[in-house]
Amino acid sequence: MKNFSKITTASYPLIVMIFVTTLMWSCGGGGQKKAQREQLKDAKQQTTQNINRYKNEIEERINYVNTQIDEASGELQEDLKEAREELKAQQELLLAELKNVEDASIETWNNVVANASASLTKARSKMNEVSKNVRTWLDDE
Repeated sequence: MKNFSKITTASYPLIVMIFVTTLMWSCGGGGQKKAQREQLKDAKQQTTQNINRYKNEIEERINYVNTQIDEASGELQEDLKEAREELKAQQELLLAELKNVEDASIETWNNVVANASASLTKARSKMNEVSKNVRTWLDDE
């Protein structure tokens, strides 16, 4: 579903998150707390948008698998149900990361963004793996 250039393009949100994190870290100082809070708010907004984009993509793939389940039977139907559960697990992972981003403070932001980045990478990888398996199963049918 994704070619190499789209996967590379998908890395841009992670680069933005790292850049914002570095910017926030370099703006230390007591008089700059308000600016840091504003930067944190902006970073949270951007990160939330990125996570939601992948969460929505997973939702689309779940919906596609659901339509295929309705048309399938036997072993293929069971394989598709397992694929749907794997996609739902990745969706839950991203929902947890959204909560972590929402609850993050200036002090915890670096860890939160690192975990969110790792979760996005994991979810994207698993989503692509499941999609590839689904395509293979449907082509073989």
